[in-house]
This record gives sequence, C-alpha cells and structure tokens, in this order.
Amino acid sequence: MKKNWHLKPKFPQNFSEKFPEYIPLVSQLLYNRGITEEDQVGDFFNFDYDKDIHNPFLMEDMEKAVKRILKAIQKKEKIAVFGDYDADGITSAAILAKTLKILGSEPEVYIPDRAKEGYGMNLKAVKYLKKQKINLIITVDCGISDFEEIVLANQLGIEVIVTDHHCIPEKLPPALAILNPHLENCSYPFKDLAGVGVAYKLVQGLISKRHDVVSPSKKNKNIKNLNNSFEKWLLDLVALGTVADCVPLLGENRALVHYGLIVLNKTKNPGLKKLIEISRVSSRKKGNGIISEDISFVLAPRLNVAGRMDHANLSFRLLMSEDETEIEEITQKLEKKNQERQKKTKEIIEEAKKRFYQKNSAKGGKKQDKIIFETDSEWPVGLVGLVAGRLSDEFSRPALIFSKSDKKSVGSGRSIPCFNLIEAVSHCKDSLLEFGGHSQAAGFTLLNNKLDDFYQAIKSIVEKKLKEKDLKPSLEIEAEAEGKDLNWDFFNQISKFAPFGQNNPTPLLLMKNLQIKEMRAVGNGEKHLKMKLLWKSLDGNHEKNFEAIGFNFGNCFFKLKEEDFVDVAFELTSNLWNGYTSLQLKVVDLKKTKI
Repeated sequence: MKKNWHLKPKFPQNFSEKFPEYIPLVSQLLYNRGITEEDQVGDFFNFDYDKDIHNPFLMEDMEKAVKRILKAIQKKEKIAVFGDYDADGITSAAILAKTLKILGSEPEVYIPDRAKEGYGMNLKAVKYLKKQKINLIITVDCGISDFEEIVLANQLGIEVIVTDHHCIPEKLPPALAILNPHLENCSYPFKDLAGVGVAYKLVQGLISKRHDVVSPSKKNKNIKNLNNSFEKWLLDLVALGTVADCVPLLGENRALVHYGLIVLNKTKNPGLKKLIEISRVSSRKKGNGIISEDISFVLAPRLNVAGRMDHANLSFRLLMSEDETEIEEITQKLEKKNQERQKKTKEIIEEAKKRFYQKNSAKGGKKQDKIIFETDSEWPVGLVGLVAGRLSDEFSRPALIFSKSDKKSVGSGRSIPCFNLIEAVSHCKDSLLEFGGHSQAAGFTLLNNKLDDFYQAIKSIVEKKLKEKDLKPSLEIEAEAEGKDLNWDFFNQISKFAPFGQNNPTPLLLMKNLQIKEMRAVGNGEKHLKMKLLWKSLDGNHEKNFEAIGFNFGNCFFKLKEEDFVDVAFELTSNLWNGYTSLQLKVVDLKKTKI
C-alpha cells in the first residue's frame, strides 16, 4: 500500500523573526514541537538537573506517602511493592525496591503473571500478600483503577499507597495516598511522567526526608552514607522505563532520559551491563554511545519479553541481581526468549494478514474492511498487543487481536490517530468482562460466546466513523529541505534535539527532484538499496551529491533506474566507513518525481 505524505504546516513569519540565529529548517522543527518562546528554546536545548527535575513534594500526597513508608521501615513493618509486567513496571519496581533496601527494608516484590492474572492488582494477590503478613503495599505503574482490590486490602488490615500515571477513573480507590500527576488537585507541574517517573519522584522524596523519621544507627549504616548520587545512579532504569512506555519525550521526561542515557552508558548495574553486552548495542554503535532508539528497539524488547513469553520476574531479577552466574543465565534466557518472540510474532502477523486478505478477496470489488479483528487459541496473550500494533501500522486501520482460551478471550487493540479506540470500546462494554486503555491502545477480556457480538458492534462503529476516510498508511514529514542546507552544521544542530522519542521524533525531511546517479542492491539477500543522489537548485547554480541508504528497499532496485528522478522522505544520519565519516540520507520512503 502506498503511503500518503503529509507535510507539516510552515511556521508563521513572526516565529522566524523571534529566532534569527536558526536557519528555517531548525525553526520549523522547533515550531513542530510547540517550542515557540525564547525560554522554551533555552529549556529544550540546555539541560540543568536541579532546574529540570521538579521537587517531588509538589505532587499531591507525597508528604503523606513518604512519612508512612519511613515509619514502616522504622517499625520493621513488612512492605510489598506491587508492579506491572512491562518494562515501565519492572524498572519502577526495581528502583523502589533498591531504595527500600538501602533504607533498611526487605520488601516483597509482586509482579502479576500477564496470562493468568492480567494487569494491575487482583483479589487473589491481595489475599496472598495478607498471608505473607504484609502491612503496606506500594503499587508502581498500576493501582489507580484497582478499587475493589484496595477495599479488600484495607479490610484485611493492609494499607496501600498508589503510584501510577494512568488516567484517573471516575471513582478513586480508598488508598492511604495516591501519587499521580493527573489527579485533579495535583499541582505537580509536569503531567506526562511514565510509571517509573512517578516511582522516581517517590524515591527522591524518601531520600530527601530519610533523616526526618529514620535515625541513622549502627544497624543501618546505609542511611547515614546515603546521598543524592544514589538517586542519580538509578536514572539508567528511569530512562529505560520512560522510553519503553512511549510517553512524550518533552519537559521533565526529556531531562530524565537525557541524564539517564549518560548513566546508562556507564551503568553500574551488573544486569544491565550484561544485557547491553549480549544484545551487542555497544559494538553496533561503534563507540558513539547508547541512544534512546537503542532502548526502544534493543533493550526494552528484551526486558519486555519476560512478561510476554515467561514471567516478568525474570527481568526484575536481572535488574536486581549481583550474582554473575545468575545474571549470565537470565540474559541468555531472555535472548533466547526474544528470538522466539520475534519468530512467533512474525508467524502470527503473517497468519492474521492471510485471513484479512481472504476475507476481503471474497468480497470481489468491494472495499476492504476498515477493521482487523482476529482470534486464535494458539496465539500467546503476551504477543497480541505487538501484533495489533504492527497490523494497525501496516494497514492504517484499527486492529484487534485476541488470545482465546477455553471460556474467555483476552485481546489487545491498536488504532490510528483519527479513531478513538477506547471510546468505541466503551460503547460495546455490555459484551465485555473488563476493558481499559486510551484512544490509541486498549485491552479487553470477554467470554468466547460474546466474541461475535463484540465484533459486530465494534465493526459497525468503525465502519461508520471511518466511512469517508482514506485508510492508506501515512508519513508525517516535518519540513522540505534544500540540499544546500544539509551540512555538518545542520546535522549538529538537529543532534541537539535528542533524545528522540514520542512527541519528539527523529526529524523526517523531504527533498524533491533528486536524480539517481548510482544505485545497487546491498546486504544479505540484497534487501537494501544503496544510492548516490544528485540535488540541483531550481536556478541551476548549486548542486550537491548525497549518499543514501534505504533499508529493506531492495525491491525498488527493479522498479528504478539510474537517471530517474525521485522524491525522498529521509532522516539525516552520519555514516562511518573505512575511517571516514560522511552525511547520509536514511531513506524512509521514496516516490518517482511527478513531471
């Protein structure tokens, strides 16, 4: 399916006049990110830990939470950390558990089984923690919607502190304290923290107030020697969880990831060191250091795979362990599980695509369905979200994929910007046992005998809402570039936009009328396309050659020929070859120039 290209609106003239020191391309990138005032530009490009990382006590209930936890440590009460099975939840649990340990507690950490227990707290787990004589539960990356579970905990004599970043439900649970920047009365200045970001604020609060309640003693020398460097060494885990959870990399998140990447590149965490080594991130980077994209595509998938294909405790233990033998065993197991995950995900995607094509080919000349809806008893529940995301991206329409057991089906859905998935699902709630999520992603559980009812209801909504929509995949292009502007100075300026991620993507640019001067298929199986492209100015007075690489564009070799003119959507990168570094266009999409 050909992609539609959407070029973002050009910035107004008065915006450019505000920042004469920047070339128009850089101004456009700032404008696209909503960075429109001088102080915002300064904050965006200049990092200052003390200024960028806000006071944790600006968060509602922080004082109450910190006092209760320190009191529990002082009185030797039993504390449980209740986490989630994804990378955000695992890193949240790890940083809080590490902090509680150094403060003198030995917390129990409970991470639910994705397939058997699902997301968040559950009644059986609460009863289990009561049997373990737990006095205080601290949730991380979950809890805000667990009303019934927290009621039960209170009835059993267990107090609960919730730390979460998900949307606030209509009815808040009766927790002792709730740390969530989305709370209506919360004055915390940054609302888009990941779960690990909220957990990190609690860690900061505990460290800053440790002497107020807990007196240093011979039995707890760690407290006496504890200082702010401890919290900063946790930033590698904060960066991992923040990037993995795809929260906006602007504001405080941008600062947390910036400093977190510095720590990650010299991490003291033995498990992370081994994970970096076995995933070969360092060797691939050729000494340039780990960046946010390495978290997204290399490290986070390996942490997530435990919860998808086994149990998330595996990844949690990796982040906590000091034992070299255990770390070696876990990383080898994660690597193997990740390879299995990749293979199984590919198989499910191919099968789901095959079914989609078969359904639509039976309609003859009719248009394709505007929703992908597939179920199977052989599809692991931990992979349905990944599959839904890939299919939604490829076919540019909502995709709902289910893992079917004897009586129930557990599904995950992903959507496109013009369709609010959770709103549509909420209109079909009579068919569901439970559901949750947001506009672009949702999860749901239902009885198998309700699958068809749910399908017909959600399909009717999708077909109606998207009736007039052209569901071709699209690319959001930030700016059209002139070859003369693409030089090392510009490359260095856009490099300052890093770390890249949600709401701050790697800049995608467009150049038109590039002539192919050289072209060849390269790589294993000749899957990639290597080109030399010639740019000429409209007046013909300037020209410039660019090296370009199109990964997985090898099939274009037979559709193009030298001297053809193409329009190219690309990212500007650097390429090191034989000791020489040059600018290179990383092709994201290309089309023959329309004459």
